[in-house]
Amino acid sequence: MNPIYRLASFLFTASLCAGLSAAALAQEDNPCAPELDAKTAKLLEKGQDKRKYDADKRKGYLEEAIDSDEAAIAARFELGLLLFSQNRRSGGGFGEARAQLLTVHEACPRYDADVPYTLGSIAYAEGQFETALEWFDRFIRWESITGKPHSPRSQRRLEDVQKNLPEIQFLIEYNAHADSPPPQVLASVATRDQEYLPALSADGTLLFFTRAGERKAKGDLVSKPFEKFTWARRPGPSEAFDNGTAMEDPFNRTSGYGGASISVDNRSLFLAVKTPVPGHPENIDLFSARYSLLEDTGDETVYLWSEPQALDALNTPDGWESQPAVSPDGQWLFFAAVRPGTTTDAQGNPTIDILASPLQPDGHWGAASVLPAPINSSFSDKAPYLHPDGHTLYFASNRTPGGGGYDIWVSRLDSTALPTDPDGWSRPVNVGTPLNTPGDEHGLVTSADGKTAYFSSRRQGTSGLDIMTWTLPEPLRARASVVVKGQLDISDELANTPIDLELRYAQSRRAQAIELGDDGAFAAVVDLATKEDVIMLAKAEGAAFSAGLVIDRDESEPALVTANLSVRSVKEANAAFEIEDIHYASGSAEIGRSSLLLLDLFAEYLNQAGLNVEIGGHTDDIGSDSDNLSLSEARAQSVRNYLVSQGVSALSISARGYGETRPRADNSTEKGRARNRRTEFSITQ
Repeated sequence: MNPIYRLASFLFTASLCAGLSAAALAQEDNPCAPELDAKTAKLLEKGQDKRKYDADKRKGYLEEAIDSDEAAIAARFELGLLLFSQNRRSGGGFGEARAQLLTVHEACPRYDADVPYTLGSIAYAEGQFETALEWFDRFIRWESITGKPHSPRSQRRLEDVQKNLPEIQFLIEYNAHADSPPPQVLASVATRDQEYLPALSADGTLLFFTRAGERKAKGDLVSKPFEKFTWARRPGPSEAFDNGTAMEDPFNRTSGYGGASISVDNRSLFLAVKTPVPGHPENIDLFSARYSLLEDTGDETVYLWSEPQALDALNTPDGWESQPAVSPDGQWLFFAAVRPGTTTDAQGNPTIDILASPLQPDGHWGAASVLPAPINSSFSDKAPYLHPDGHTLYFASNRTPGGGGYDIWVSRLDSTALPTDPDGWSRPVNVGTPLNTPGDEHGLVTSADGKTAYFSSRRQGTSGLDIMTWTLPEPLRARASVVVKGQLDISDELANTPIDLELRYAQSRRAQAIELGDDGAFAAVVDLATKEDVIMLAKAEGAAFSAGLVIDRDESEPALVTANLSVRSVKEANAAFEIEDIHYASGSAEIGRSSLLLLDLFAEYLNQAGLNVEIGGHTDDIGSDSDNLSLSEARAQSVRNYLVSQGVSALSISARGYGETRPRADNSTEKGRARNRRTEFSITQ
């Protein structure tokens, strides 16, 4: 129900039209009760006499009193209350009532507690909840503000207002973004069938969901229901998804999927599958599958999904485990469940809870715990999704107060807390309108940058259950993040050497380890909210320096970063190793700011490795040979000078310019010329 129409249950049964207390008017020194002439006083008296005159006549007398004397505060007060009472019953507007009472308040702020109470009620009825809260707060603090006690009737209203304050505060949150553009159907995957339970990969390129409907096969007399676990793909986060296709074997052997989640590297899939057991035909359990390398011919790599394996440590034979969500670091698996140990409602009936299971050192999932309040409640809480920032949890709940049905809520985990810590989560905030409606919304996921939400809903403009998108307002967003993904090209000499891959946040010097796949692929989440430069660094015993800039804080935030590195042995004969991402001012030997960060790491590498190296500068073929040679020499010398300033022995490092004489690529294309403009180092004796 629209909150505005809850007025009848909130505006209390006591009449608001009672006259001003005699004590208030009898104070001779009260400037808010001026002496009235006989005519005005008589009109006021008639306007207050409910026994002799009906509401319309009293209204006329009060209006005459105000025409007779504009300073007749008591008449304005009585008229404001009378107009409010009349229009509350008739459904009319409150503009005139508000105007009269505001005049009273401006002229005499301590006049009567009914003024802030009624102005608060008017603001509430009009959906101006923040204004209502301000007036009700003045009403609650009336005695401390004015020194005048609440009357018995006012005291009863005070109790009712205090009881309803939580709902008003909720409505302020719920309507905080009501003017935002409404959600839109995700047209690229929408069909006449139902699409729901979306799961978005962290890099934004994969969307998993369930598609269900009815189909009449050739030769069938009637349509038959179907349900397919489906995925839609796109090349990058800024492009459109394809229409989606049912996932092939080993999926969709039976109907009944209860949501999915995929790891940051897009290799581990967690899903809920209906698995009937005797006595529990609707049983649903959690499974995992791995997207693994089947064959690598050198020209082509082939991957296949493994057979889904039941997560036996998390499933129960007589429970309901569904809607999994893996954390971005892969260390926690969240899911929704109804089973022994989950919360019951006030009547003792089971509710849905959100649980979390930690990954054990042996690679298995540990015992799951019910998340503490305020995440779980005596209502049903489900469909968890932990954003790639690792701290922002979106989930669905039918708790009250709410907008109706299941709403989407958001809570944030303290940076030092574990998901199961009692005080780790912030108070959940209802995402509010226009995303939430009186119906059900659930299954919300978002893009890594926190801006775009995907969820399923049935509302005006949909053809049943559809996946929708909405641009999240700033206060509801997670911390901006981006996925950095790529492939390490590892030389044969280092094939069996352990390699450490990490991200370095340049300004804070924080290091973040990256797990490498068996095939050298990797993916990691970078926190963009820190506004730092971020460098990726590969290290191995006997390896040449290998690093690259993945985030430049001076550039616009990327939607996805692809960063491939080569890891080669320093023993490769006559090898020259490029120092990635060394940039200079145009036509100059001045080293760019972000490039200095890479040279800091290179200096660290040289000091540890104890190598003698030559820095070589190279250019493209634009310009004269002599100019290019001079420029390359100056740039190589700039790099040497900086490395020496960072503690590298001057005796171990030399500089030489090669101009355009050693191209790596075709200078006829911009891409080729860019490859030829480089800085390299070579091991010297």
